[in-house]
Amino acid sequence: MQLKGKRIIVTGGSGGIAAATTRAYVREGAIVTVVDISDEQGAKNVAEANLLGGGHAEYIHCDIANSDEVFSVFESAEKNMGGLDVLAHIAAIESNKTAEDFTTDEMDFVWKININGTILTNQAACKLMQKQGGGAIINYASDVAMLGMPGAALYSASKGAVLSWTRSIGIEWGTKYNIRCNCVNPTIKTPMYEHWRANADPEMLKLHDASNKYGYPIGGGMGDADKDLAPVMVFLASDGSGYMNGQVFAVNGGSTVVR
Repeated sequence: MQLKGKRIIVTGGSGGIAAATTRAYVREGAIVTVVDISDEQGAKNVAEANLLGGGHAEYIHCDIANSDEVFSVFESAEKNMGGLDVLAHIAAIESNKTAEDFTTDEMDFVWKININGTILTNQAACKLMQKQGGGAIINYASDVAMLGMPGAALYSASKGAVLSWTRSIGIEWGTKYNIRCNCVNPTIKTPMYEHWRANADPEMLKLHDASNKYGYPIGGGMGDADKDLAPVMVFLASDGSGYMNGQVFAVNGGSTVVR
């Protein structure tokens, strides 16, 4: 019960990583509000989390790119939970295309979700956390923010912005409001990845797995959301990480070893 009584908002609750995070938070005794726009799957994930006991989770529809909606939903969640201690902002989208072919509409859509959505949810959380003298924000960037990603340059650029934003507010909001802001760079298997594996060309899959064997020193491949990532999310939401701020936590089996 490392998070007993902690009041937490989790964004992107219909996705595999956010669902695993919600389960871990509830198991550890937190009071959780999960937000997303995929209501059926989000509500299903919350119902499954609540079977674990410990804490409790609720689901609310929220478009993170809509400023009015974000601030309204966050204020409602804060009132229902009796405060806001942690924001775990996981929601994002990918966009795969050759770099020279991205249109302005595609740029606007990715920026709207990945960058604007991060800023808006962080601002809403900051506003509420100020009232209680502090809190913790956990944003999601990606290893591709540092390494680049051919075929997904737009996504890579958006995650680079999230990384820079998180470091900046870690300094600014840490100094002004005692709000610590950290970033997670995950390399984790998701339903989208499993779908790709199920439909991949066998020869391509063979090459992919051979590359992963050496690309991920621990485990030889992408990690598991519940086993490998959720414990890190619990730690970053707990008082045990209270002196960590502006940092990047790479949960990737060592695929981006610092040299």
